[in-house]
Amino acid sequence: MLNRRKFIFSLTSFGGLAAFSPLKKKTHPMRAIDDPNNLFPAVGNTPIVRLQNLSEPGSAEIWAKWEGANPTGSMKDRMALGMIEDAEKKGLLKPGMRIVEATGGSTGSSLAMVCSPKGYHAHFITIDAISIEKRRTMTALGATIEVIQTHGSGITPENVQRGLERVRVLSEDADTWWSNQFANPANSVGYRSLGRELENEGYFDAFVMGVGTGGCITGVASYFKEERNKEIHIVAVEPAASRNLSGGPTGGHKLEGIGLGFISETVRMDLIDEIEAVSDEEAYETARALARKEGLFAGPTSGANVAAAKRVARRLGPGKHVATILCDTGLRYLDGELFQS
Repeated sequence: MLNRRKFIFSLTSFGGLAAFSPLKKKTHPMRAIDDPNNLFPAVGNTPIVRLQNLSEPGSAEIWAKWEGANPTGSMKDRMALGMIEDAEKKGLLKPGMRIVEATGGSTGSSLAMVCSPKGYHAHFITIDAISIEKRRTMTALGATIEVIQTHGSGITPENVQRGLERVRVLSEDADTWWSNQFANPANSVGYRSLGRELENEGYFDAFVMGVGTGGCITGVASYFKEERNKEIHIVAVEPAASRNLSGGPTGGHKLEGIGLGFISETVRMDLIDEIEAVSDEEAYETARALARKEGLFAGPTSGANVAAAKRVARRLGPGKHVATILCDTGLRYLDGELFQS
């Protein structure tokens, strides 16, 4: 694995993350980011790390792409940039317009990051079941947010629909563009770069990813299966309490960003080979283990991804390679129950 490159371990500033740096690639440290045509050069090209302590004997290797290295600490930076640049190319946006969205916080943070430098106003709808860190991040990046009260019911299909209904109303105002992450084809386009980065790192037999809007799993799967015509087993992850992909019950859960209670238009079910359901408890336990045993600080949905990846790795066995995503940084979940002792 990774025989095309030689790597050394180098500590980054991301809470002790051990990232790989190619020995043979020598680039002037400023040249890589000094591009006047690119407002957001820090998006993408995130580290990929082999899980050493959570991998099990007799199982395939598990490699995790750590998306917390993106500017807002989330993989959604790729999607937000892709959707906005696509809208600009199509003439749907002009400076001074307002961008609206219903969001669990990660998409809103990423959109807000892109909006301000480009001269757009950000206005987002979220729910109080989303971590306070995500809500504060959106406002810190210049967004206006409306918070829907759930009265303790959590992330449910009904609460997601309430947010969508509100953003539909906002989208009818003049000089307003709804990015519509649940139906915008450019959602998945923003993640094709992730597929290219995985391909550059080596060969993978399976890719495991949680499904919310479905942009990430669709973008990566379409890159490998359609653009590159490569065989790869695509595994979708959903909450055990909200199994909209597999046709099971759809209830409340704690895995932010996935398990919406419906299958969004951006999900390509024809590209998915298998669906794994992970409980809140298993996802939380795995996220804590990632932090304490691997030094990788990520959120509960990342825990769900790794929990499912471990199952796939057991079935594939030695000599195989599984890729998954650590969606965002654990710093977004310090105020909740995930990391409380």
